Amino acid sequence: MDTQKQRKGSEAAVGWFVRLHADNVTETARREHATWLADDEKNRAQYQAVERSMQDLSGIGDWMRAQTGELNRRVMARQGRRHKVWSVGLAAAASVLVAVGYWTLLDPETVYETARAEQREVSLDDGSRIHLNAASRVVVRYTKTSREVELVRGEGVFDVARDEHRPFVATAVDTEVVAVGTQFRLRLAANDVTVTVLEGSVAVSPSGGHVQDPQGAADGQANRKLLTMNDQVTVAFDGRMDVESVDAFAATAWREGKLIFDETPLRMVIKEVARHSPVDIVVADDVPNHPITGLIHIRSPDSMLRFIASAVPVTPVRVSSEEIVLHGSDGRDW
Repeated sequence: MDTQKQRKGSEAAVGWFVRLHADNVTETARREHATWLADDEKNRAQYQAVERSMQDLSGIGDWMRAQTGELNRRVMARQGRRHKVWSVGLAAAASVLVAVGYWTLLDPETVYETARAEQREVSLDDGSRIHLNAASRVVVRYTKTSREVELVRGEGVFDVARDEHRPFVATAVDTEVVAVGTQFRLRLAANDVTVTVLEGSVAVSPSGGHVQDPQGAADGQANRKLLTMNDQVTVAFDGRMDVESVDAFAATAWREGKLIFDETPLRMVIKEVARHSPVDIVVADDVPNHPITGLIHIRSPDSMLRFIASAVPVTPVRVSSEEIVLHGSDGRDW
């Protein structure tokens, strides 16, 4: 995001913040704000950054308080109602932030993403590394006091540099992973989030969930799970957590150009394979959801399809340059 666009977007975010915290805010305004957030992921990120900045006005300094203090006293004298002071002072605070170039105070962020059939390795300023799987997107927000990474789409392996003063916090939807120095995989699916530990340990909590599990208590949080090497937790969007032991390196074999399946239903296999294919792969409705076991090399789309055709009775048919359909096979080669 260039400076001009960041400034305009951040000004819009501050405007929404002030509008929503006014005493006379309407339901129409709330709906319009929700639409604005949904229109662009950057809008949501900028609004969250404004919320964080406005929650701690002490960082703006005594000059900021001097600018708003007199206005607050005048409002109290004129209105005689304390509940007006906060919203008016907030508007003044926002105005001062804009005047001094407040967008420079917001958490800087960088977006990294991959297309289908593409992987990418990213080195961060602190020495941490991210290996993004195909069709994935992360937003990195680093400050002097925090390290935050949001997985917006797909999957990544995070190799975290140790920094006890700045814990590494990765999020996906409402799932939060806290690490100091470790290596873990984070995967966002349609209905859940999966965390797999390759080295070290991480603490995982469904910050938006309501499930309480006293046996998983750690650091005073009843719904937090502490995972170590080869532990994997799947967190449903309602907060339910399912922990199991896995082969963590098999789960991340895609980094080596491989996918490993064990009695995995055909349609789940195809969904994963399709991320690594330059063309769409569709399973015809009449094809049974047979289980597949084996290793698929993802760097050759044709070899992926040949393996599937040898494992289950399907015939791949190329219907266009951008789509292949798997039909029930009569045993003939394709």
